[in-house]
Amino acid sequence: MTASRAIRRTAILSLAASACLFGCGSPSQPAAPQYPQIAGLIQRQVQFQQTVYPFYVFLPSSLNGTHPLPAVLLIHGGGGKGPDLVEVWKNFAEQNGIVLVGPTLPLGGTFETAVAPQLYPMIMDAVRAEWNIDAARIYVFGVSAGGYTVFDACMFDSQYFAAGGVFAAVITPDYDWIRRRATRKIPIAIYIGDHDEFFSVAQAQSTRDLLAASGFPVKLTIFPNLDHNYGAVADTVNADVWQFFSGSPSPGLP
Repeated sequence: MTASRAIRRTAILSLAASACLFGCGSPSQPAAPQYPQIAGLIQRQVQFQQTVYPFYVFLPSSLNGTHPLPAVLLIHGGGGKGPDLVEVWKNFAEQNGIVLVGPTLPLGGTFETAVAPQLYPMIMDAVRAEWNIDAARIYVFGVSAGGYTVFDACMFDSQYFAAGGVFAAVITPDYDWIRRRATRKIPIAIYIGDHDEFFSVAQAQSTRDLLAASGFPVKLTIFPNLDHNYGAVADTVNADVWQFFSGSPSPGLP
C-alpha cells in the first residue's frame, strides 16, 4: 500500500463515522456475552486466523424452510458496527423478503485483501448452514471504508457473490490489479455524492471506466449536492441497489 493510500484510508476510518450516518475458521456459534445483543437481530460469530468476528442477522418474517431467500452482506464504514447498516436496511428487507447480515469488522491495515476475501464467504456460509438462503442470490454492499472491501470481495469472490454495491468508495490506481483476480465479471453498482469529502466524481468515473473496460457490468449513480452522508439517501440507494441486485443472480453455489 502506498503512503498516500495509507493516509487516505486512515482518514476515512477515523472520520467517516461522523461524516456518514454510522460512521483457518470455525463454524458459527452463539455469540459470547461480550458482544451486545440487539433487539430484533440474531447474533452469531465466526473465528478466522485466531480472531473472532461477531455478526448480526435480520430474518424477515417470510423466511421458512420451503422457499430460500436472498441475502445481503452489509459492510459498515469506518468506526461503525455490524448492526448499523442492518438497522437502516431492516424495514426494506422485511417488505422484500431479504436476509441481512452485518458483521463488526476492524477495517484498515491488511484486512482488505488478506482477510476480507476469505472471511466474507465464511460468514455467509455460517448463515447458509443455519437458515434457508438462496445460494444464487447472495450479495454484498458496503459504505465508505467498507466499500473498499466490497470491491475486493467482488474480485476475489466473484463466483460466490452474485453482485456488489458501494456507497462512497472507489478503486484507487494502486489497487486496480484486483480486477484481474475475478474469474467472473460480477455486476457492481457505485453511488457517490458530488460533494463527497473523500472521493471525487472523477475518481468514481475512473473506477466505473476501469471496470467497464475489463468487462464488468457496472452502474454509477451520482447524487447532486450530497457529501459523504449515506444516511441522507439510504432509502433511495437501498431500493435502487436492490433492483440492480435482483437482476444479477450468480450461477449459484453447491
